[in-house]
Amino acid sequence: MQTWIFAGLCEKNDLMLYLCKILAASGKRVLLVDGTLQQKYGYGVGESQQSLRITEFEGFDIAFQFVTSTAVESHLEASGEKLETYDYVLYDMETSHFASRDLWLTADIRVWVSDYERYNLERGKGWLKRLLEEQSLPAELPFQRILINAVDCKLEARYLWAYLEGSPFVWTGESLMLPWDELTAAVKLENEHHRRIRLGPLSRNYKKSLCRLVEQLTGWENVQSRRAMKEAERMRA
Repeated sequence: MQTWIFAGLCEKNDLMLYLCKILAASGKRVLLVDGTLQQKYGYGVGESQQSLRITEFEGFDIAFQFVTSTAVESHLEASGEKLETYDYVLYDMETSHFASRDLWLTADIRVWVSDYERYNLERGKGWLKRLLEEQSLPAELPFQRILINAVDCKLEARYLWAYLEGSPFVWTGESLMLPWDELTAAVKLENEHHRRIRLGPLSRNYKKSLCRLVEQLTGWENVQSRRAMKEAERMRA
């Protein structure tokens, strides 16, 4: 089982859904855990499914309406399931207290996700410092970095990441950027309203960046990530 934590103060639910569908399309069993402040994932699965705290959606499972990561594990065990039956467990985290200390320490991948908004960049360093103190985590804990909603402007990635200089944790791997344009925004909105995850209409540039991210997180070769992307585009819920 691979455990990935995606922490950050920006909205990243579309990214998380795309990643989960790609992983599921490759034949993996995937669980997405909603650790966001507003529990947004429940609104996307349909009213008939909102009574279920863990529900299947587009080929993978989503856990929402939980206060902590430990509560998710307890709920699974009470249902005769185990977290270990999943190949990938992805957490969308917006609070420093949702995940247990053990989860932060043992996660295979920890990713800090930010957008270009100065408000989120400014608050990011404080969030990470609180996490270090509240969970008593070691300062050498590694995090990867992703910039989402990247637009064509004069702000460079190194300038944006400078807001996190002096962060208590260690940055590793390549800092990736996911592009944003009117088409990407339109697909996100259409998916939300139709309660689906369509990747086909996304721009070629966005899908290429998404494949690159999958490769960095999984260690797959490019041919494998592209094949999974094609399968995800063809998949029907």
